[in-house]
Amino acid sequence: MGNRIASLIVLIGASLTAAAPSSFGCSVCSVTNEASRYAYYATTVLLTLMPLAMIGGVVYYIAKKGR
Repeated sequence: MGNRIASLIVLIGASLTAAAPSSFGCSVCSVTNEASRYAYYATTVLLTLMPLAMIGGVVYYIAKKGR
């Protein structure tokens, strides 16, 4: 039973490794249009900072409610 699980883990790992090169081809990352590149970076920053702002808002609310 343990040997079968180990074989399955190796098979899954090999499959993920073989599929990895296809994930490097992002059609958006190589945008040559300057306006599109700016929009891509702005969206990346927005989606990175939004969860942090939400967590900060919850922490602020809890801290203010606790006073």
